[in-house]
Amino acid sequence: MTERPLRMAVTGFSLRTPLGDDVDAIMKRMLAGDRAAAPNARFDARTYPCKLAATISTEPKPSKHRKFVKRMGLFGIEVGTEAFARSSTPARGARLGLFCGYGGLRAHWDDLMPVLERQDGSPQASGAWAKGFSSLHPFWMLFHLSNNAHALLSIGIGATGDGTTTAGSNAGAQALRAAIAALEVGSVDAAIVFAYDSLVEPETILSLGASGAATPEEAPSAVIAPYDARATGFVPSESAAAVVLERPADAAGRTVGFVSAAIAADGNAGFADASTLARALSTLARGDTIVDGAGLSHRERDDAERAVIANVLGESATLVSTTANFGQMGAATSVVQTILLTHLLAKGVLPPIAGLTTPSAGPLRPLVEMHSTQYRSAIALSCGMPGLVGAIRVEAP
Repeated sequence: MTERPLRMAVTGFSLRTPLGDDVDAIMKRMLAGDRAAAPNARFDARTYPCKLAATISTEPKPSKHRKFVKRMGLFGIEVGTEAFARSSTPARGARLGLFCGYGGLRAHWDDLMPVLERQDGSPQASGAWAKGFSSLHPFWMLFHLSNNAHALLSIGIGATGDGTTTAGSNAGAQALRAAIAALEVGSVDAAIVFAYDSLVEPETILSLGASGAATPEEAPSAVIAPYDARATGFVPSESAAAVVLERPADAAGRTVGFVSAAIAADGNAGFADASTLARALSTLARGDTIVDGAGLSHRERDDAERAVIANVLGESATLVSTTANFGQMGAATSVVQTILLTHLLAKGVLPPIAGLTTPSAGPLRPLVEMHSTQYRSAIALSCGMPGLVGAIRVEAP
């Protein structure tokens, strides 16, 4: 029998998303069916196979860390600091853990293009140093290291307890699971989990567009929602989010929700098999009837996901999709889902799947309009390449 992960209390939270950074305002937009898709605001993507993106409209606050950390890492430090302050946790020092989820080590083209355009294409790379690589700062790659934000946030808030930095499309779920495990064994009394990722830069846009995972549509209004038979790909997005977790007995009077997490992987170069998704889902399911789907916006993948969910939760389970509003947020997804679903359940409302009017035939009940609910729990899924799955189960207090 599968051992079910323990749940932990959420006592603080913060986020930066393409739909804003205030939870109440974000929920209003979700309930109204708003979508963040727009022409890519980070660079001119008109010649790329995916021209749309969902980007954060604000910039990080001025920070002395800007010379060490790139834009999304700065957002990560911001949300981690804010979540810690909001939690009012008494944990400090070695009793305060810090767990980070990050999309992965990516060498940004704005660093490399001035170098690569001066190369002659020689297989031997003869003269490569003189032809451009000498212009790179010796420490240029250090800007992109995944533990930069973790280290600087740790110093800023004095967190010297256990922690991890994980990478990959399900890194947010990995970080949640690691934090819950640390709380379970008592190595820390509070754990800050922060995750950030951006899929909207040139190198990721090109890869996602060329693979057919991202939408080829040129106008935001033309984007087809997940779970529609005509769906042609998702909108790449970006977000940063953080939560503070504590053991329920230690969080009395400060709890805003509960979360447990599971992860799974199968080594596929593309998206995970349905059986891998089923493994993560089955680990958490406790008779739940609401699921926030991965929403990959691909007929075959969406249908396979619905079949798996129906097999575990039943064919009448209610299906919503955070990614229909925000796009695919990569490593940040599970932490964003934790925050938003907790608050939606507390208010007793579920948003429609943004842009969906006619769901494809199949099991589950995809919502096409706002819906009231008395249920207090939900499961949320996220999928990414290569073969990675994240799953969380949230409960309203």
